[in-house]
Amino acid sequence: MSFGHVACIEQFKLGPCTAPRLFNGLWQMSSPAWGSASSAKQDIALTELVRCGLVGTDMADHYGDAELIYGGFRNRLPSEVADRVLASTKWCIFGPLEKPVTPEFVLEAVKERSRRLSGRVELLQFHWHDYSSKEYLQILAELVKIAKAQPSLVSAIGLCNFDTEHTVEVCEYLLKHLGEVGIVSNQVQYSLIDSRPTVGMAATCEKYGLKLLTYGSFCGGFLSDRWLGKPSPDVYSESLGLTPSQRKYYDMISTWGSWEELQALLQTLRRIAEKYDVSTSNIATRWVLDHAEVGAVIVGTRLGVSSNVSDNMNVFSFKLSDEDMAAIAVVNPPEKAKALFDRIGDCGGEYRKMH
Repeated sequence: MSFGHVACIEQFKLGPCTAPRLFNGLWQMSSPAWGSASSAKQDIALTELVRCGLVGTDMADHYGDAELIYGGFRNRLPSEVADRVLASTKWCIFGPLEKPVTPEFVLEAVKERSRRLSGRVELLQFHWHDYSSKEYLQILAELVKIAKAQPSLVSAIGLCNFDTEHTVEVCEYLLKHLGEVGIVSNQVQYSLIDSRPTVGMAATCEKYGLKLLTYGSFCGGFLSDRWLGKPSPDVYSESLGLTPSQRKYYDMISTWGSWEELQALLQTLRRIAEKYDVSTSNIATRWVLDHAEVGAVIVGTRLGVSSNVSDNMNVFSFKLSDEDMAAIAVVNPPEKAKALFDRIGDCGGEYRKMH
């Protein structure tokens, strides 16, 4: 298998790995609501992504069979290709622990992810349910130790949906107890609509050497040509066939501003897109990528159901100019990020019980 387009794909350092700045996201495999395809079609879709050089894929312990499918796919690749494919998954703890935190408990959790992937985990991201229960600090210290001692099992450790305050807490705890930050990333929602990471997280990433892996950067597809000039949708209309994530992002848009403000933003993005001969979604993605704290944007991938890989690759064909950024800021001023932050809190609170 040969890699196409690889030369033009921007890359970044993710711990010891070199990763592309677009990741394939397999969260749609957590629910049949997004559609499903045969194993053969899923394999063809994954092969297309790898051929294009999009070798980083993000999944989780609760995304259905995503780990099993991706692990099986990776192990069928020629070794020289498989060695370049990056598996990023998550260990998510959504409720109180039933056993004490020990090195053995943490190691067993890591081994379970590796078992399901049938090989090494390049990035293991950790999500914790409740900041008032502090076991997560000890767990993260153990995870960092395991990555250092057993790199053939897990290469790097990251966070998932941690806010700024507790990302700082984790980094300081690891520095104090291990003498190093140890973690390499945090996965959070980040888009033109939800730019709360600019408020505090960006400076924290710079201080501690972290990179953000971002999801929701298309805002469920609302930041695309499909919605330009369209009326505000009835999100529960069966005829529209909106996905659960689109309903979630519509709520985010409503919190950010009005449908008319979204249309003004889309019009501006469309004008910029025409200048570079790319799609509106490419401009929305490029805007996120052009922030220094961002390592990669995670693009939801409906394996074998639909593919936007050729369009998504266009994001590497241009950079936004200062003039472009200024035009976007007119219809989406930075104050909107702070207003959203004040209204709903910091990034990272989407899937956590708040107190």
